[in-house]
Amino acid sequence: MTHPAFQPATFGALNLRNRIAMAPMTRRMAGEDGLATEAIRDYYARRAEHEVGLIISEGTGIDSLHAFDTPTVPRFETPAQHEAWRAVVEAVHAQGSAFAPQLWHCGRMAADPIGPSASPGADRPGRPGRPVRAMEAADFAQVLAAYESAARAAQAIGCDALEIHGAHGYLLDSFLSPANNVRSDDYGGSFEARMRFPLEVARAVRAAVGPDYPVIYRFSQWRLGDYEEQKWRDPDELGTWVTSLKDAGVSLLHVSTRDALAPGFAGSERTLAGWAKELSGLPVIAVGKVSVTLSMDQAYGEERDVVRDPSGALDLITQGEADLVAVGRALIANPDWVPRVRAGEWQELTAFDKDLLSELR
Repeated sequence: MTHPAFQPATFGALNLRNRIAMAPMTRRMAGEDGLATEAIRDYYARRAEHEVGLIISEGTGIDSLHAFDTPTVPRFETPAQHEAWRAVVEAVHAQGSAFAPQLWHCGRMAADPIGPSASPGADRPGRPGRPVRAMEAADFAQVLAAYESAARAAQAIGCDALEIHGAHGYLLDSFLSPANNVRSDDYGGSFEARMRFPLEVARAVRAAVGPDYPVIYRFSQWRLGDYEEQKWRDPDELGTWVTSLKDAGVSLLHVSTRDALAPGFAGSERTLAGWAKELSGLPVIAVGKVSVTLSMDQAYGEERDVVRDPSGALDLITQGEADLVAVGRALIANPDWVPRVRAGEWQELTAFDKDLLSELR
């Protein structure tokens, strides 16, 4: 019998050929005008051709002011950029898969950084820090408007869903982090105040696309620069967060962990994805070392990755801890990951190597 991970599934208005998603992975290979190229189109279409159920794009900058970290990050701001992404959407649909752009604001790690609080520089490994300017009232309004515009465009060009990037130390995640957010106004201080702006973004996006359009929100405990960060110290705090996202109109949660199988909290075997699903009642995407052995903080050094048996991550679906599983680096190395794993050939997969990032394959 075919594993449920490879069977069709429906989540509200989101209809998928299976429960495998392509995780968003930054590639920085657009033109400096922010346009998605034919190579980008073909890169995503190739994964759709090999039956990935939901293609989630790399992070797309929602504006040309502070959202991107390098000029070759594709953007989702102008009519020309939207039309370039429409070609990607149509190519993915032609192969039978669904597509969701990830709406991204780099915040403290942008080329022209802004964040909840001022600092001498962001803590992104391997990149020189630039002074971070604390956001003011006009910045909050501008960012909200950019998210709203990008969300409406995603819906207009036929995307099946959209994802808000709220993880890994970027803008929205930095508001949640007490290390990055030391504001003393309504957007900082208590845990509830630190949640305020990310939730405002989620509500603005929901209002822009109407009540039924699928909105995914990606979040993480860890951030670049501190892979051990714990924003939610226990299930009660996580419950406050995920139920607030649900109340703000989020349809699905994308729980980014260093290892999808790791316990979410000490003293429990349940994963962070499992806790998020249980506490929110929302469908959940689990991601983290699904088919690789190295975690994100190890993958781009000198250590060599090897292929990991993905059955444990896929079984999160049958165990009720996740509804979809997102595959990242292994899909860069193996566009045909889905049919090969479905056939039981996971040991024959090509191991991920950072040299594969030199081009779109």
